[in-house]
Amino acid sequence: MKNLLITLLALAFSMPVFSQEVEKIKIKKEDPFFKAEFDYTNYKVIALDKYGNPYEKAIKSFVITFQDTDGHFQSKVVGNEFPDKTVKYLKKRTKATNLCLKEIVAEDEEGHQQKLPDACGILIYPDCKNCDPNKKKKH
Repeated sequence: MKNLLITLLALAFSMPVFSQEVEKIKIKKEDPFFKAEFDYTNYKVIALDKYGNPYEKAIKSFVITFQDTDGHFQSKVVGNEFPDKTVKYLKKRTKATNLCLKEIVAEDEEGHQQKLPDACGILIYPDCKNCDPNKKKKH
């Protein structure tokens, strides 16, 4: 009994010597989307991952901005599609419009939201019927 007590005391006092300190591992969650791009055929904004795979339904909101002769235009859009009113306005103009998409928010399958970088330099051309037919072509 005395030997058992001495053995237990020896083990109890030696445990802190043999134990190791546990280090914390920090894990950084990688953002699922890399950037947003404009789909010129459907007037939609799509999210792309780092491999270039498109995610059409990931975009939840964005802001359209551009400057024209009437001033600065800015419109907040919920969803990933351009409003019909905006598309009609851009198509009836006589010159190409340079758009910038800002405050782009995407959401992954788990519901995590991510802000994507601005997408600028998007050119929307008018319908050809609105162009000036008397304008001389450069050869």
